[in-house]
Amino acid sequence: NFAPVEGELETPVACVVARGRLPDDLDGLYLRNGPNARFRPALGTNRYHWFDGDGMVHAIRLRGEGERAEYTRRYVRTRGFEREEKANAALYTGLRDINPIWRYLLPSSNGLTHHAGRLLATYESGSPYEIALEPTLRTKGLCDFNQTFGTMDYWLDNFTAHSKTCPMTDELIYIGYNLVALSGEQDGQTTITVGVIDGETGKRTHRRQFKVPRPSMQHDVAITPTKTVLIDGPLIFNLPRVIEGGLPFSFERECTLRIGYLPRRGEEGPFWIDTGETCFAYHVVNAYEEGNILTLDVCKADETNALGMCQESNNPVNAGRDVAALWRWQIDTDANAIISSKRLCEQTSDFPCINRKYTGLKYRFAYSSRMDIPLFDAVLKHDLQSGVTTRYELGEGVTCGDIIFVPSKDAAREDDGYLLVLTHLDVDGEEPRAELLILDASGDELTTQCVVHIPMRVPYGFHCEYV
Repeated sequence: NFAPVEGELETPVACVVARGRLPDDLDGLYLRNGPNARFRPALGTNRYHWFDGDGMVHAIRLRGEGERAEYTRRYVRTRGFEREEKANAALYTGLRDINPIWRYLLPSSNGLTHHAGRLLATYESGSPYEIALEPTLRTKGLCDFNQTFGTMDYWLDNFTAHSKTCPMTDELIYIGYNLVALSGEQDGQTTITVGVIDGETGKRTHRRQFKVPRPSMQHDVAITPTKTVLIDGPLIFNLPRVIEGGLPFSFERECTLRIGYLPRRGEEGPFWIDTGETCFAYHVVNAYEEGNILTLDVCKADETNALGMCQESNNPVNAGRDVAALWRWQIDTDANAIISSKRLCEQTSDFPCINRKYTGLKYRFAYSSRMDIPLFDAVLKHDLQSGVTTRYELGEGVTCGDIIFVPSKDAAREDDGYLLVLTHLDVDGEEPRAELLILDASGDELTTQCVVHIPMRVPYGFHCEYV
């Protein structure tokens, strides 16, 4: 199911709602971004990496109060996409061939974020594109945040897939990282940018850039009401190998993961703490503060091959690596030291989510997708107060990816709401297709609210959003 689907859908396709009814208060748009190559790779399929595919947004309109839903899909029309459309051929190389003298597509295929009335499609090494919401999903172009980004910001302020919105201020906090020292210095140092977007005006109101000693991938970020929390793991960009035509990243087993924190605004910090652990964390669950104790929850893996980007393999996942589990670090910010490091769940999982009203705040419930290498075969609910994890099995031939929690309209508890899970069905004797599984997230067990049958295949992808 990694193969692309052909073409966009100009007209939404009706979907059947089965095994229940859509909740009355689930009236909105589910969106999922992911790679979907438009043309045959410029250097051939043996040099293609799944991440190279053009961004495609898949959308399911849920109309609540019954059985109405529609599905559509559109490409994120980046500058590179438009050039290739005009040429009717691939013009750019991919992650397996990102020699600095060549051009790279920057496909905006990784994440989706809705903030200040905008839907943003994001990618690790580029600035976000703004997408019009229904009915068209039209790409409006690079977002300049009401003219608070200049031309150079598009290069310096790339958005990772995982900015965070503060539920108390409605500010969006983003990070970007450079893998090559733009100053030309040969000391191995690169830079990280941290910025804040106002929730009312949509303008950038704060930006700070600082040096870091190594060009590491920093896919996610955490926040508290006062701090931005960074994760610097030993997945390192390998420029000499790239110049020689090799894969872009190395997992440095002799190095360890660092956690950094700094005020949301101001010039202090970042203050770095070495965990002393060789590991990596793509995804943050949440962070919060109690006095001088900073708690950071992540999905932690002992090692990673970056989905084939740091080994001689073109497989999207290499079994036995990239195996993560829920993990908690606690930091005494007065002593600038880790006081606790522990695993929270014995089951392996990733793609975590929470009730986003608790982002940066003390919370009780988390949800994640259970890993059955190399795919995900169940949804987990973690009660972090009792330590109990419950599991919803997807069934034979059914897999999922990223999941999202949507609070119910009149929620009285943190877990009052729904989990939206895009599933992929590959059952013997049937055509591959997709379903949007809607789970009741409240109570001791996850239960089926309803299922939206999508009458076609949706390829595997990355991150989702609900508007």
